[in-house]
Amino acid sequence: MDIPAAQPGYFVALEGTDGSGLTTQAARLRDRLRAAGRAAYGTKEPSEGPVGATIRLALAHRLGYPAYTEHRSGADTASAPLEPLADDLLALLYAADRLDHVRHDIAPRLARGIDVVCDRYRLSSLAYQALGADEAWLRALNSKAPPPDLTIFLDVPPEVCQARMAVRGGLVELYEQEHKIARIRANYLRLIAAAQAAGERVVAVDGQGDPDTVAAAVWAACQAGRSGLY
Repeated sequence: MDIPAAQPGYFVALEGTDGSGLTTQAARLRDRLRAAGRAAYGTKEPSEGPVGATIRLALAHRLGYPAYTEHRSGADTASAPLEPLADDLLALLYAADRLDHVRHDIAPRLARGIDVVCDRYRLSSLAYQALGADEAWLRALNSKAPPPDLTIFLDVPPEVCQARMAVRGGLVELYEQEHKIARIRANYLRLIAAAQAAGERVVAVDGQGDPDTVAAAVWAACQAGRSGLY
């Protein structure tokens, strides 16, 4: 007698600009799925894999191009801030990390019936790296990454994101300046409209409320996306 295959897990990607609350809401959604009796796994991009570690160094300004001018001594050059990696180079790294992440982390769990909640996925590459790289090329780079079953975008105005990050303190990473956040959000809104028109399930949720209110909206979007399962 054949044993029926496990129903594939549900793949949910959470997207948003820096300061939108992604990490908090991804963890809450994973926990809510578990409370509903689902096997659920939370992950993120950049991943914990070898390419992801390289990307995190670049975002934290610890990996980049050495500063160089003809009239600086070697010692002066060594102490100068690193120039950040270009958007097209970061795009290549992100695409490589995503392929590794899908193959070794996401796809095997989905195949075993485990729901996967991913903090950032394909739309992040398009929204962020399109600041300085060709969008058609970015899409081609990420064409091997399967679409999520559901993408939830936490929509938060740039000034609110910036205020949240100021309270948080710490290092200002590569894309955390308000003028970049505004451009990235505009990219997201354009990309979401195109994805919805192409038939992808993408839902925008107001991320300005308190964490409980936003979590309830995220959960409602997840329930609507997989009606009758939860």
